[in-house]
Amino acid sequence: MEGAALGSPPLLNPFLEIEHMHAWRHRTDQERGFTLIELMVVILIVGILIAIALPTYLGTRKRAQDRAAQTNLRTGLAAAMIYWSENARYTGFDAAVGLATEPSLDWADSGDPSEDQVAIQLAQAGDLLLVTHSASGTYFCLRQLASSPAFIKGRGQAFADVDTLAECTGGW
Repeated sequence: MEGAALGSPPLLNPFLEIEHMHAWRHRTDQERGFTLIELMVVILIVGILIAIALPTYLGTRKRAQDRAAQTNLRTGLAAAMIYWSENARYTGFDAAVGLATEPSLDWADSGDPSEDQVAIQLAQAGDLLLVTHSASGTYFCLRQLASSPAFIKGRGQAFADVDTLAECTGGW
């Protein structure tokens, strides 16, 4: 090793060093993707987030659908009360009168209402029973008895749970 100072690195062929750098750079260019472990960790995190968020979303959606149905009943009640104030009774209040009084609602005469439809189950003298079917599948009712100025709210999982004055209980 002539001309090399003691303790200094030996001189290498600069062309070999350049080839080595190109080979190393070529190898790292091909390794740009993610490892399988990294992908699995990301999938696990996304799965956990979905598992947390989905029940919350579905619960919120059901509550919103139920509130919309309850709001339809309250609006239907306002229409029925307008009819009451003009006639001093509910007799004669039907889907056609309801539509004329409150056209924003989908009215139906007695029977199992379709989703978001307000059915007038009973409108006789001072007794009134309105029923609706929420998009969540729950039935809601609102009743007034001639002997009471208060309105009573009820709910059920089937139409048969809320289709009479006596069954419209339980609140919302």
